[in-house]
Amino acid sequence: MITEAIKEAITTEMCNVLVVDDEPNVLSIIQEMLEGEDYKLISAYSVAEARSVLARHNINIILTDIFLGDGSGAEVMEEAQKIHPESLTIIITGRPTVQNAIMMMKKGAYDYLAKPFSIETLKLALRRANEKIRLERENINLKEMMSFYRISEAMGSTIELNVLLKLILDSTIKEFEADVASMYFLEEKGGGLDLKATVGIKDDSIHELVSDHSYSSCQRTVETKCPMIFNDPDPDYASDDRTIKSSLCQPLMARGKILGALIVIRTKNSHPFSQGQLTGLGLLASKAAAAIESSNLYEDLKGTYIATVEALANAIEARDSYTRGHTERVYILSKILADELGWTEAELGDLKIGGILHDIGKIGVPDSILNKPGRLTAEEFEIMRTHPEKGARMIESIPFLRPALPFIKYHHERHDGKGYPYGLKGDDIPLPGRLLAVVDTIDAVTSDRPYRKGRTLAEAMEEIKSYSGTQFNPEVVEACMRAYSKGKLDSLFQEDT
Repeated sequence: MITEAIKEAITTEMCNVLVVDDEPNVLSIIQEMLEGEDYKLISAYSVAEARSVLARHNINIILTDIFLGDGSGAEVMEEAQKIHPESLTIIITGRPTVQNAIMMMKKGAYDYLAKPFSIETLKLALRRANEKIRLERENINLKEMMSFYRISEAMGSTIELNVLLKLILDSTIKEFEADVASMYFLEEKGGGLDLKATVGIKDDSIHELVSDHSYSSCQRTVETKCPMIFNDPDPDYASDDRTIKSSLCQPLMARGKILGALIVIRTKNSHPFSQGQLTGLGLLASKAAAAIESSNLYEDLKGTYIATVEALANAIEARDSYTRGHTERVYILSKILADELGWTEAELGDLKIGGILHDIGKIGVPDSILNKPGRLTAEEFEIMRTHPEKGARMIESIPFLRPALPFIKYHHERHDGKGYPYGLKGDDIPLPGRLLAVVDTIDAVTSDRPYRKGRTLAEAMEEIKSYSGTQFNPEVVEACMRAYSKGKLDSLFQEDT
């Protein structure tokens, strides 16, 4: 459904008519015929003057004679089709022939009038052309609204800011047939603008020009809280030189607060943006600002949760003096192996929470067992074995922390099925558990204990390799060996470098 703003843009935009004839009296007669009609008439006496008008104004309908002093109406029509593809041309001539009519219609003329024509004939031809333009414009805007709906749906499917910004800019480039799209955020301190994301700038020769124009336009839009449209007053459409042909800039506002600005620029596409498109970009900017605000709130909430998670992890380590720093080391090692395995950004995000929380269940293990200097008895070990399930029960009711569950529940499972607490085997063990089983062992082997001295990284790698296919998943072991051979683990074990 077309919104009220788009409906208004469609119904109130005046039709601009360019009349081209090398006889001044003909132009005067046409102006008298159309006096009082809802058209804005612009006159031209030659092909050269018509080209200048077409370059500077958004023309909807062209009335042109076939024969002009410096060329033909066909040249005017071709120029109009290049600059304003949606415009329609009505040919007028005092020397009508069937051949001329057929030739001009084949070249794309909408209608053909023979001089002298009546006022009713002229008005009817213009009304038909105007109605065709109106219907096509409505159809275009309906398509735009459907595109905006799809964009809005897509925005609702992601909350990660970087993904969201790329989606918005890629969609804007496509829907507005632009060459560059950028988004600036208002800095909380100082009031300056920070370029948060941009797509489309690939030509170094105009990079600085586009950047300067983008920043200055967005700065003015943010200061005034008003949208801006820029169209080059005298573009050289016949030249291949790249420059800024046209741009639209909309403020990003959410709940009365200005977040920044969104700008789209045409550097290759020479067709100027219209006021209707500025309105359309405003709708997209409004939706984008709401999505960005939601993403910011999500990031704030995520940060709070992460801080809480880290506090819980610190509480565990404060009780277990022998494994201090274990949580941080496990996360760093896990990320290295996850990168080697090709995990996605989303999976790496879950890994951070899972790595930090994987031993959270040890809060429920008595200090006498957790800090025992010697080896555990069979009974004590059974109590220790309960910490994965205890940890899972602690966080399973918190939606934000649920991605950590596979890390918590399965990091003590074994590839041969002899692990705990569920005795899962092979690929039945979720990948987070397979990964942490290797990482946890590396940290345990290289860490000092009251009853033994920690071994070297090289020795830990030998142990991991020797238990591949029994205790550890072979694919994770291979990834570990690749990371080790590349020196990616050395920074955590400086004594081995």
